[in-house]
Parts: sequence; structure tokens; C-alpha cells
Amino acid sequence: MTEHIGPPERPGGNEPAPGGNDDARPYGVGPEGPDTSGDGARGARPDTSRGWRPERPAGPGARAVPVIPGIGVWPPVERVVPPLRPEPAGRTAIALAAVPVWAARAVVGVALLAGALVVGSPLGLGVTIVLSALYAIAARVRRAAAVPDVDLRTRPEPARRDRWTGVWWALAAGLALVPTLRAAVWVVVPCLIVCVAVASLAASDGRRWGELWAGLGAVWVRLPGGTYLVGMATARGASFGPAARGAALAVALLGVFVPLLVSADAAFAELLEGWAPSLDMPIERTLVAVLFLALGGGLLFTAVAPFRPAPVPVSRTLARAEWALPLGALVALLGGFVALQLTILFGGDAYVQQTANLTYAEYARNGFGQLVAVAALTLAVVGAAARWARDRGSLLRVLLSALSVLTLVMLVSALHRLQLLEDAYGFTRLRFAAHAILLWLGALFTLVLVARGARWLPRAMLTTTVAAFLAFALADPDRRIAEWNVDRYERSGKVDATYLGGLSADAIPVLKGMECVPPMPAHDGFGGINLARERALASGVTGKDCTARDDWG
Repeated sequence: MTEHIGPPERPGGNEPAPGGNDDARPYGVGPEGPDTSGDGARGARPDTSRGWRPERPAGPGARAVPVIPGIGVWPPVERVVPPLRPEPAGRTAIALAAVPVWAARAVVGVALLAGALVVGSPLGLGVTIVLSALYAIAARVRRAAAVPDVDLRTRPEPARRDRWTGVWWALAAGLALVPTLRAAVWVVVPCLIVCVAVASLAASDGRRWGELWAGLGAVWVRLPGGTYLVGMATARGASFGPAARGAALAVALLGVFVPLLVSADAAFAELLEGWAPSLDMPIERTLVAVLFLALGGGLLFTAVAPFRPAPVPVSRTLARAEWALPLGALVALLGGFVALQLTILFGGDAYVQQTANLTYAEYARNGFGQLVAVAALTLAVVGAAARWARDRGSLLRVLLSALSVLTLVMLVSALHRLQLLEDAYGFTRLRFAAHAILLWLGALFTLVLVARGARWLPRAMLTTTVAAFLAFALADPDRRIAEWNVDRYERSGKVDATYLGGLSADAIPVLKGMECVPPMPAHDGFGGINLARERALASGVTGKDCTARDDWG
């Protein structure tokens, strides 16, 4: 881009005017061209008596440029003007410009609703409604359109959201239902944490492990910035006068009609008293509203401006001997161990007593934790080998497949040990969680075998993990623990009644006739509606409220 400096040009350029009027020519330029003999010669000292004055040089070594009064610099010079390029905006500024006003104001409304529903009642329908509303808002927000800062001819365009994003939003919505379905706090709280994390992942999207981990943690990092983002976006072009007047009129109308309707019908009064949110605990309600405001803002921030960490290149790969020897040794070790496990599995209690001087239950209890640790470490070894080992043939794939198959056999052996342990000592929350961990590890190793290094493996493994949390909650752990212990009591007469008395309301309907029963829940308001507590109240089960132990074992 160039800019012309000098006298304005006529439509025909600096050609002589009709009639040969030389006055139309610039000073110092004759009919045959520039004057090189007189004062108008280029490079000659200008005559200041004719109105010339030299322009002060701009710096050392700069040439003085004549400036003619009324005309400007002469001779004309071509000055290159750099193209205008805005400074790169920060991520917060990009997000603030991209977040729709309706989304920010909707988050504010949901946060106020959370302050009214969530506080003062147990975890229940209120949390489900608030989280579902925030997820619906974040899912409709489009990502900010930014000017690429790299050459797209050498780097592919970032992938758009695909079907995995829809699966993650569905899992987040399913986990948000857990507070309404289950009463066990040890089940609900982890599911809520995973629920928020997978919603953050769905908002940011990702394909590689780095992008997936960044997506899971993005909402937690952006909680402080989310509050600022929602506040600034809400105030954009806002006129609060009509809204304030409308709210005042609504309060006035409700203040007149509600007392009349309550005094007219006792059933309506009772319903309103049980379901309508109260306005007590203002500090707690304000804190909860701010928390959900930050959560909603963090999801919006993540949706419009997600983290995109650069891939970390592999600086050094292992030579064939460097990975073949350790992997081969590990395969041989696990193969020998699995062969022994098969012998014990078919030999039974007599073989264990002869070789280890332990009962079958004691043998199972001593080895279960170690088998789970070995399986987890083997999964880490498989992942490390897939990243740093390089093989042009099929040896690496064969070794990794052998490790996965042998680990699956070990997991089956650990599951068998766990069943023996439960038959001998009963069923607990910790042992139920161990069942879930074994099945989850088995699913991951199955994916490794099926995928064979496919690009969708990271997303599939993460999705399987999230689905495992949802399946764990839907399995109703406390209820199943109570059922298994009651069945064991009917067969053997052995039961830990105190432990059963420490379970949640999920277990109450199946403990009819038992000595110890968990405390009966109270009727909750609208925000605390919970299916498990409602079933417990409708079951009519009564029993002694026993003090449970504090451990999970």
C-alpha cells in the first residue's frame, strides 16, 4: 500500500494544460522534462528567496526534502505505509466478544434459581435442573471465529465438533440426573464432579490426549474468569429500568394474590409451604448463586475459547532392542503367573491349602489389591510403548496384544478372588467399587486390543471411563449391597447389621425385617425431591437406627 505525497494531480496527470500554459506544470519542470540547468535541478540547493524551505532531515544521513508553501513536498515521494493489523486480542477479550448476551443473561437467571432451589434441601431435583439448564445453554453457544495465526496451507484447519461431543453432552446430562435418582452421598458427589468435568470437555471438544485433559480441567481453571465474563456480557447494551419495574410489579401482584389463595385452600397452602423456596439463609444462597454463576460462565468461556495445547513431539524413540527385551520379559512373567492362576482356579481350596497354608478366602484377600495394581501398571506400560516405541514390522503389536490378553486373564482371576472374599466376609461399598474397577480396566484393555492404535482410542477410553461412572450410579450400589447381605444372611445366618444400618436411603426398601435400618429420610422441598428417598418413605420399613462404622470395608 502506497501513499502519494505532493500536489494533487489533475485527472490527466501532470500534463501541460491546453494551450501550452506552462504554469500548469510543477515548478522546475519544463516542456522537455525537469530543468537540470537552473535552480530547479534535482539535488541542487533550493533558492529560499522563491519560497523554498528545506524540510529538516528525519535523522542522521537523511536527505533534506524541499517543501513548497501551498504545495508540500516536492518532488513527490512514494512512502510505503504498512497495512493496518490489529494487535492480537487476549483470550478473555475474544470470549467476551463471542458470548451472546442471551446466554450470559440466561446463566444469571439459572444462578438465581440455584440460590433458591439448592440451599436448604438435600441434593436432589434442584441440582439436576440447574446443571441441565447450564449445559443446555453452553451447548447452544458457538465457538468464536478467530483469524488464523498460522498458514492453513501447511497446517490443517482445527476439527469441528463431531458426534463425540454429542455423546459427552448426553453423558453429562445423565450424570446430572444422579442426585435425583440416588441418595448415597458417596455415589452422588463423585458423579457430580465427573459430570461438570465431562460437560467442560463437551464444551471444548478435543481429539488428542492433551486436548482431552485440557478440556476436562478448563472449567475449573476458568471459574474466576467466568463470573467476570457473564457480568460484562450481561451488561452489554442492557437497560435495567424496564426489568426492574416489571419485577416490582410482579412482587406486588404476588403479594396480593398469594395470601388470598393460601387462605382460600388449605391443600394449596400445604403444597406451597412444602415446595416454594424460602428466603432464609441469605448468605448461603448468595454464595451458591455466585458459585453456579461462575460455573456457567466457565462453561461459556470454555465453549467460545477452548484450550488448545500444542502437541508435544516425541523427541526420542526407542530402538527395537530397547523395547523388545523389556516387553518380552514382561510377557514371559505374566504368562507364567497366568498359568499358575489357571492351576489354582481349577485346583480350588485344597491346592491353596497345600501350597500356601492359607484358606481360599485368606488367599483371595491377600492377592486382590496386588492384581489390580499390576493391571493398572500394565496399562501404563502399553501406553508408553505405543508412544515411544517404533516398529516397522508386527512385533510391537504382537507383544502389546499379548500383554493385554494376559492382563485380561489376570482381571478375571482378581474378580474370582473378590467373589470368594465376599462370600466369606460379606459385601461392602469398597468391594462393590472394586467390582466396578475390575470391569472398567477390562473394558479399557478390550479397547486397546480392538483399536490397534486407531486415532479414536483416546476419546473412546475417556468416554468409557465416564460411562463407567454413570453405570456405577445406575447400578444402585447401596441397594445391591443390602440385597446381597440379606441373601447371605438367609443362607448362612451371618450379617453385619451395624454396617447395613449405615447405608443410605437407597437400601431401606430391601431391609424389611432386619435388625438395623438406615435412618428414615424426611420430606424434602421441591429442590430436594429424590426418587430413592421417596421409595424409602413409601416402603414402610421400620427398624432400629444403629451406629455404623466409619470405614468402607
